[in-house]
Amino acid sequence: MNSIPTTLDAGAVPYTVVGAPKAEGEAKAKGRASPLSVILLNRGSRLYRGDAIGELERAGLGPILSIEPKPEAFDIEAISAKHPAARFLLLSKSASAGVQINLAMRESAGPYVFVLWNDMSLAAQGLSSRFLERLVERDALCRAPLLFAKGAEQLPSAAAPAISEGSLKIVGFVPEKDGEKSLYPFDYAGVYSREKFVLTGGFDPNLRNPYWQKLDFGFRAWLWGEEIRVSQALKLSYADSPESEDETPDDGYKWFWLKNLAPSFHGDYASIGFSRFWSYLRSRGGGGAASAIGEFRSARGWTALNRYRFRTDASSLVDLWDESD
Repeated sequence: MNSIPTTLDAGAVPYTVVGAPKAEGEAKAKGRASPLSVILLNRGSRLYRGDAIGELERAGLGPILSIEPKPEAFDIEAISAKHPAARFLLLSKSASAGVQINLAMRESAGPYVFVLWNDMSLAAQGLSSRFLERLVERDALCRAPLLFAKGAEQLPSAAAPAISEGSLKIVGFVPEKDGEKSLYPFDYAGVYSREKFVLTGGFDPNLRNPYWQKLDFGFRAWLWGEEIRVSQALKLSYADSPESEDETPDDGYKWFWLKNLAPSFHGDYASIGFSRFWSYLRSRGGGGAASAIGEFRSARGWTALNRYRFRTDASSLVDLWDESD
């Protein structure tokens, strides 16, 4: 890969949408449309999916869009008949979770979108009207949830950047207060501002490793002046133990480095100086100089295109992380 996507539609895969929820149309006609719609990602046992949709319906949330990575028509038809308030996005081929969310954001209605997995359960109290009011008041790019393991143990679902021995380190921690900053949304879950998500370009489809895909999204958001904050009112529990993150530096790390660590901020714009090439060559972990030059050139072009979107650079972001709130 020698090019960096510049829009939400980059890396899109063909899909079809099944279902036309009558309830959604009636709500819009009566002016009762919810400001919050739902994107349901699916993994693991198919048994969780129907239960998850039913739970979301009982919670009284807005329109539900379930992403089906491996559609089976007879199963979809049966579930669609049982849950007429849901729609189903059927992918023609496999896609990363980030790409699935990008596609679903285009199909979602309302200004805010709640993203979660079928093996997560919403806390019994659901989402209060006060929570929805605070969404509008604070207008963050993403409100990340508190996450709990199967045995009710709270997980370190927030992340902060730090410098250790001269290198960037991502530190996971258990959020203790409402509104704490997080570098990225753990497991993609959270309530997103749909408009801000689209403006930031969404998740990079070329980063297949979920860890680097999420870290790239979150770092870019903060560098561009957006915020990801934890909401104590949003609580999700896993049905099983969550999968561990694969933090192995791979091709995704290379592009994360180029897009987020290489740019320098100059007051009102960002750029990547030619001198950064040697640092990149050392950090990329192998490969020839010719391919490194092409990748570096692509990153410089992408940064130049988005130079006025930046509000800081990685060094300042890390230095000021604990000081600003």
